[in-house]
Amino acid sequence: MAEVTAEDLYSSSYPVVSSEHQRIVHLDLKGAPPKMSYLMELLPKLKLWGATGLLVEYEDIFPYEDDLQVLQKPVEAYSKSDIRELQKAASELSLDYIPLVQTIGHLEFVLKHQQFAHLREVADFCMDLCPCHPESLPLIKKILTQVLEAHSSLKFFHIGADEVTLVGRCPRCQQKMKSVSGYDGTDIYLGHVTQILTFLKETYPYLQLIMWDDVLRTVDVLKMKEHNLGKLVEPMVWNYSSDVIHFENTVGKLRWDKFAQIFTHFWAASAFKGAFGSSLFNVPVGHHIKNHLLWLEEVHHKIPKTLQCRGYALTGWQRYDHFNVLCELLPAAIPSLYCCLQTLQKGAFNQEIHRDISKDLGLPSLLQLSVSPSKELKQIVISERCNLKFPGSNIFNMVVLLSELMNIHQDQLAKDIDIRLQKLQELVDISRQVLSSVYEEPTVNEWVKHRLIPMIQVIEGQSSCMITTQTNE
Repeated sequence: MAEVTAEDLYSSSYPVVSSEHQRIVHLDLKGAPPKMSYLMELLPKLKLWGATGLLVEYEDIFPYEDDLQVLQKPVEAYSKSDIRELQKAASELSLDYIPLVQTIGHLEFVLKHQQFAHLREVADFCMDLCPCHPESLPLIKKILTQVLEAHSSLKFFHIGADEVTLVGRCPRCQQKMKSVSGYDGTDIYLGHVTQILTFLKETYPYLQLIMWDDVLRTVDVLKMKEHNLGKLVEPMVWNYSSDVIHFENTVGKLRWDKFAQIFTHFWAASAFKGAFGSSLFNVPVGHHIKNHLLWLEEVHHKIPKTLQCRGYALTGWQRYDHFNVLCELLPAAIPSLYCCLQTLQKGAFNQEIHRDISKDLGLPSLLQLSVSPSKELKQIVISERCNLKFPGSNIFNMVVLLSELMNIHQDQLAKDIDIRLQKLQELVDISRQVLSSVYEEPTVNEWVKHRLIPMIQVIEGQSSCMITTQTNE
């Protein structure tokens, strides 16, 4: 991943974003749901920094009831009162609240359970739901109903439906495709999505529905028209790239021209974390700012006039999927989120904006935009580094320290290995303490287990090898 420099970002400037454009912050709660007390502290900051709404993806932390109760994550699931509190706080700040519930793909949190395993598209994989099974649609309707009944005053609702890769594989779907001339996996996907959208439109006619766009990218215009998608839903077009060529290859003119034949409005989805590697823990801020600058150029200069952008969803993925390791933690990504919100609001990211954000966050110098190695391990001190002024700043400090301990220059490794090991061992207790201020015990234990312990074991092995080598000499 090539570095994105401050100079690269400063040189790009676009028209100031219209006040009509939404700036929706994605809260991906699967895997590491923050304590409600942390979110209550964070929401006013998001509003102050330019957010206009929240895209809340619950997955397994929603308080499902009856036979769906098994879907809840032990210990960390929110209660109904938690969700009411979160909605109330958002409402008082005039933040739109948009729940996101997956309805065909990314359903591992449902299909991993034995009582729902028979609804998998492929028996050995629990990502995709079989749209042709007679029990699938009633299950999704039940999930949607429970979630929607726990919310009030909604304007928008997101049905997910992204990265569906296995549709058309099961015997039921195969039989369906054989029985109808010209019918294929795309038709099965569209048929299922259309049923979901129609159910929601009929039951909750006040909702504007949203879905991810990636499966639609290759769907023929006529098929989308046959399924009446233009009247049922608006696509959320996602692209998290910071590379100009890759960005253009993903959201190019052909797709916009096609979508303009179907839809009148769309949403753009960028990313402030969780997009440049499933196992990253330190946020490459510059790459995320660049992604937002590319989106500004796209929206203001390359979209057909008949296709209107409602706004941006700044995604912050917590895991790439239900079973994957944690990406960058939310508190560690707050500076990146602040930069991205301001970039969208001001239409640029320049030295003045960079300086103002750094000062407002309480940083002693400009926020570092790249993830680069330290030169002197002995300068690293485990302590409160500066008087930071944002929720979860102690976790940000911890992550920066861990990054420095990991990325020591090669010429420092041998002579500093004992110092490095000592500081990593000290960091275990410190990380438990600071993580506990935001997360429940399962997330704390997972982060320590997967981030710190393996690294300590590697360094211990290197130290043992060095001792053995020195003894033999």
